[in-house]
Amino acid sequence: MKHFITIIVVAFFTLTMVSCNNKKEKTVQDEVESLIEQVEDLPKGTISPQKIFTIKSAYVKYINHAAGQEMTREWWFDDYGNKQFEDNYLVIMGEKAGGNALVVDGFRYNWEYDNAEGTKMKFYSAASDYENVSEKDKQRYGIEKHGYEDVAGKKCLKVTIEKPVKSTVWVWEGIPLKTISNFAGNDVLMEAVEIKTGGVDASLFKIPEDITFTDY
Repeated sequence: MKHFITIIVVAFFTLTMVSCNNKKEKTVQDEVESLIEQVEDLPKGTISPQKIFTIKSAYVKYINHAAGQEMTREWWFDDYGNKQFEDNYLVIMGEKAGGNALVVDGFRYNWEYDNAEGTKMKFYSAASDYENVSEKDKQRYGIEKHGYEDVAGKKCLKVTIEKPVKSTVWVWEGIPLKTISNFAGNDVLMEAVEIKTGGVDASLFKIPEDITFTDY
């Protein structure tokens, strides 16, 4: 649950960071930062090794649509989700603008392109098992299941969530393949367009040596 909400918040946050910096964008940024704080206050899972997903390793490419922008999110994971790397970017006049994130050894590292500084925070995640969601979590988050639909060739469980972000999510093997959420009056659509399961390059999960990370 927490993992899914974090993905959506970070995706929309990245869009606001790389878009034009005007008063409206600042207002949206403030709301997203407030949502990040709410996500951090959610009940936390363990940071010890666990199977966050039922698949050991995979690559998923998403397209995010929000605030009139289209962002690409490329995401690799290994060790059942305990190692993750993602590349979030817009293409502006033929140039990529965005940043990266890395999850390894129980921490999440975030940094923007061409930036020598980044942030480091503890990574908390519980397995996103909506098939067997508890009655307590159903009540807490307003979760309802709505059967199965096909997304990117995968049979996904469709779930609606009322809080902390009103969303509809289509989940396959614990992995959100499509989501529709609302932030600051803006609908955010994230949908997988490519999925590959199997081994991924281990070098993706190395902490960059040329970036200084500050605890967040």
